[in-house]
Amino acid sequence: MQPIPEVVVLACTQAVPQPAALRQALQQVGLSGRIIQEPCSSKVESFHLLRILAQGADLVWVVGCPEQYCQLAEGSTRMGFRVAHAQDYLTELGLEAERLGYSRVAAGNPEDLAATVAEIQQRLRKLPPNPARPRQTV
Repeated sequence: MQPIPEVVVLACTQAVPQPAALRQALQQVGLSGRIIQEPCSSKVESFHLLRILAQGADLVWVVGCPEQYCQLAEGSTRMGFRVAHAQDYLTELGLEAERLGYSRVAAGNPEDLAATVAEIQQRLRKLPPNPARPRQTV
């Protein structure tokens, strides 16, 4: 039996003011999702992303605001650079860079949220289980 892929989403509180809606959207497509609220996506560091993967998550996703709506002016831009840096590191290690991703979601926009969930789902279909994920013992 294949385990349900585990997704961890680090979400800006401005972009995702109601994390329950995102959690529910993930559950509706059969994904186990943990949502971690961040004051801004710029607060997410590369090592945070890598640590979450090392703990066994199959996919880590960061959700930030569109650049023109970011309260910190550069938060979404920093987030993109940090995700790209962590992806480069995964590639150097021989792991799939696709295990990390990000999107920009306008607050209260259900279409943006649905597109993010669809992208997460599509990405997970292409990935094998995380080799760092603890094995289930019977």
